[in-house]
Amino acid sequence: MATFEYNFDESILAPKDGEIVRVVYTRPLCEGGFRDFCAENGIVSYLPLKKAIRFLRRNYKDKSYQYQRIVLRPMFPCYIFVKMQPEQRSLIFRSNAAVRILGDLDCNHEKLLGEIRLVRQIETIAMTEEIEFGSGIKEGSKFLIESGPWAGVYGWLKKKRKHSLWTVEIECVNSLVQATIDPTLIKMSPVE
Repeated sequence: MATFEYNFDESILAPKDGEIVRVVYTRPLCEGGFRDFCAENGIVSYLPLKKAIRFLRRNYKDKSYQYQRIVLRPMFPCYIFVKMQPEQRSLIFRSNAAVRILGDLDCNHEKLLGEIRLVRQIETIAMTEEIEFGSGIKEGSKFLIESGPWAGVYGWLKKKRKHSLWTVEIECVNSLVQATIDPTLIKMSPVE
């Protein structure tokens, strides 16, 4: 499992000479490797982090011991901010970790920079205080899945499990299908 260091390069908030800031969607668990690739190639990147608890189990003399360790994990799995020249798009994809670059060349740059500032503030607070990251969907409530393989389907949240996994019931062909999904990879909106 990858470990992350807490660092932030302020220059990502001040693009100049035609530089653009974008969000890159990476393969799962490849955020740290992609950040290292960017650093090696002179691309400024920002991976927001949050504290998480990692449970470890050790066996010693026929006894099992479990303990926990606080580690840093990506705040938004599979997403990383980068500042690059437009012609560096092909270099981004040579990393084998990048799946796609979100936003086109004429997207609202100031709005994205404002969101990076907000994420940075949340990250700073999350390092000293406990913050719960959630979707606002409570157990037993109905929601509409807006992206991913289940896009356009209604579901009910049955149970929130550890490690960002949800057990949901999905309405399909006049019956309910129970599935386990990762809510960080799917966009959902509550339905009243």
